[in-house]
Amino acid sequence: MFRKYTQVLFYLLVCLLLISACEPLTEPPPLPSPVLNTSVPVIQNPTEIPTPTELPPQIPLAAKVNGIGILLSDYERELQNYRSSFAENDPIPSDEELKQTVLTFLIEQQLLVNAAHQNGFSLSEEALEQKITELSNEMGGQDALNTWMQNNSHSQESLRTSLRMAAEAAHQRDAIIDEVPHTAEQVRARQIFTIHQGDAIDAERSLAGGTDFEQIAWRHSPESGGELGWFPRGFLLFPEIEEAAFSLPVGSNSTIIQTELGFHILHIIAHEDAHPLTTDARVILQDKALEAWLSAAKDQAEIEILVP
Repeated sequence: MFRKYTQVLFYLLVCLLLISACEPLTEPPPLPSPVLNTSVPVIQNPTEIPTPTELPPQIPLAAKVNGIGILLSDYERELQNYRSSFAENDPIPSDEELKQTVLTFLIEQQLLVNAAHQNGFSLSEEALEQKITELSNEMGGQDALNTWMQNNSHSQESLRTSLRMAAEAAHQRDAIIDEVPHTAEQVRARQIFTIHQGDAIDAERSLAGGTDFEQIAWRHSPESGGELGWFPRGFLLFPEIEEAAFSLPVGSNSTIIQTELGFHILHIIAHEDAHPLTTDARVILQDKALEAWLSAAKDQAEIEILVP
């Protein structure tokens, strides 16, 4: 779900630089995986890891995830901050969409935190204090941080909780995405692409008559010659093109493939079982791995929504 929030960047900032707990995906993002090396101090003894307990019933909750409560006050704060993150002229989603986005984020974060604890990771007090100090320095000092907290309805306690959960969720997220290998089965292909079916038919006839594929491809795509480069399964926008590319032998051409964009004819240049992934391809596979982990985790979890 993380990539879905294109307008949630400011909202995530409200979560106190939740993603500042982890480095940007410069290299090669879930099922719970082995805990990776990290510079964040780790409590090694599982008995020292705080075991989440169900909150007393008198404390208002927005949701429960496997019996662990998400405070109504946290939900309302994040909802308000998310709503306020939109610029004056930006289209604002409906109240239902806003609520669903915030609830989904908080539930997924709790699932990641739960998995981090199960895998033996919990942010130490020393590391938490360091993060608070870093945040204060980034904002220009304690007074600036206090002002920010007041403007965003944060108390010292809620700040500490948000930072701790952000770091623990990010740790588990990194463990999940780092499971994606650096190599994968990939195909390198070139395409003849046109928006007109008649042009595609003419190209197919020219190929049958012996005209070089690359020559026709450059005619239709003068900026790239139709070069698609190397790509793994799950990378292309249209699965029908991907399916054809992985099923054809090297050196062969596909029949005309119709998509929403137009008409394609593929030529398979190479096919390798373990070709190095580009950074972009690995990031896309990492996103898919994270989405798959979260989807499976939600399917297996007991999730109770307590707000209308």
